[in-house]
Amino acid sequence: MGSRGIDAESKVDEITVLVTGFGPFGNNKINPSHLIASSLPSSFTADRLPNIKIIKASPIPVHYQTVRDVIPRLLFSQPHEKVAVRRSYPPNIPTLPFEDLLAADAVADGNPRFDFVLHIGMAAPREYFTMEMCAHRDKYFARDEAGETMEGDTLWRDGYYAPEILRSGLDTEDVWKRWRSELMGVDVRPSKDAGRFLCEFIYYTSLVEYWRRDPEAMAPVMFLHVPGGIEDYDIETGRKVALGLIGAMVRSARRTQAVETTGYGDVAHVDGESGA
Repeated sequence: MGSRGIDAESKVDEITVLVTGFGPFGNNKINPSHLIASSLPSSFTADRLPNIKIIKASPIPVHYQTVRDVIPRLLFSQPHEKVAVRRSYPPNIPTLPFEDLLAADAVADGNPRFDFVLHIGMAAPREYFTMEMCAHRDKYFARDEAGETMEGDTLWRDGYYAPEILRSGLDTEDVWKRWRSELMGVDVRPSKDAGRFLCEFIYYTSLVEYWRRDPEAMAPVMFLHVPGGIEDYDIETGRKVALGLIGAMVRSARRTQAVETTGYGDVAHVDGESGA
């Protein structure tokens, strides 16, 4: 599943999850998505799961071209042969220092660097959390922090021949049910409309990078929209929600892998655990 793979036939000592949040945009000088992402522990354990290691990215600039340039190199140990990289950026767009996120022992074999990817973004003035089921290829007309849009850009359509809609490779219905059951009392919802701005753009960017390497492969990517609050309570709630979603993603993927490998839906048949 990742560079290590989540093998249903044997125990996995550690699962790696890349988590990203966004930097400031517009009047939002403090972005809760990055506050929540940075508040997550470097690792955590949950009942019947291996250790989950969280790799937290620097805040992603709210800039289309930065996302398109950086995300492929973050996700894979060797970019696909066709990657559109812009070498210079507007002065108000920071250069993203991502090299420190790359494992020193990574082999340039084109495999994913991480077992799972969770992107987090803000959706104000919503007062609830949403897990996004899919992302769209076209119609990114809203201006980013550099005043740029993707109007007229056809790389994904004409260069990659990518589908108009890409969906998370995870079993989103199963992830949703597990996530909701872990967060009683918190307003969490599924969504099929991520907003056609940088949130949806980064989601599609990640999904298309998995798709173009293997259209049949499972893309272990999810997007979480969070409310705009930045008080301590808001960030603590967001932290709880994000950790719950990561746990649901991992449990669901292990169940799917167990079914595909053994024919059983309960990982107890795979590694001696008592449940999924």
